[in-house]
Amino acid sequence: MSYITNPFQNLDLEIPETLRPEVERFCQTQPSGGAKPSPDDSPFDRYIDIWFFAVCVGARRGKGPKVKNSHRFITGEILSRDPYRIELLELLAIADSTNPWILENPAGIIDLANNLAAVGLPEVVEMLNDGTAKPIWNLTDSIIGLLPEPN
Repeated sequence: MSYITNPFQNLDLEIPETLRPEVERFCQTQPSGGAKPSPDDSPFDRYIDIWFFAVCVGARRGKGPKVKNSHRFITGEILSRDPYRIELLELLAIADSTNPWILENPAGIIDLANNLAAVGLPEVVEMLNDGTAKPIWNLTDSIIGLLPEPN
């Protein structure tokens, strides 16, 4: 589907404040300045990338309680750069609500996405830290471990 406007343009994308240092550590974008870290140590290019991966991991786990102290890292305008993310968020919301009319409630969709990111982000951080290798390889091993065994 091609979008003329992004339905999430002015809505806040959030991560739990408690995980903000970890997100900053594993992203190459450094809002506080400094040299760009190696992809081996910081495998995610931008906050939106780790957030979106956390949404996907959270979708496997299900919703959790609403995060009380969250950090707004950007607005949904960033989703216009990768329109497939908009479509996936909409599909997740339809699957969660079993109601296609949820598409008329962009704020509800982003609330769900922020919730799923909050649920998935601790597991993503664990994947990055779990192992003796660099974070990129720990993450790779963890993702491979999520895949079903070949027949």
